[in-house]
Amino acid sequence: MKKQLIVLSALASVLTFGQAALAAENVQGENNSQKIASLIEPAAVVEYQVSWYAVSGATNYKIKMVRVDKPLDPPVVPEISLGNVTLFKAPYLKSNTQYRVWVAAYDSNGKLLAQKTEEKKTVGEIGGIIVWQFGALK
Repeated sequence: MKKQLIVLSALASVLTFGQAALAAENVQGENNSQKIASLIEPAAVVEYQVSWYAVSGATNYKIKMVRVDKPLDPPVVPEISLGNVTLFKAPYLKSNTQYRVWVAAYDSNGKLLAQKTEEKKTVGEIGGIIVWQFGALK
């Protein structure tokens, strides 16, 4: 509750400061509502997806993601089972950061059929969806 109050107070301060700055600039006759919108518009959001080709006989895929610069930190995505899907939507990833991504295919008995590890780097705040294509697992 205390954190929420601090965040709301900070947001109110930013908006108040922005409106005061707009009032000072409005002398030149610019549109006030456009300026307010630009002050509170969120940064561009990039969605990262990892995709790979299906492996014959695979009934389950697993994925894990870690930051290369912080290998001892908890994984960004711990090893998780995905079932038989070949596309994973990653959680928010920090921009301009290198990640190590591991994908593995297993059969119905849990036998490892194929796997692949790649390092991928996120980009700046450009917005949109970026698909990291792994291709064939080996």
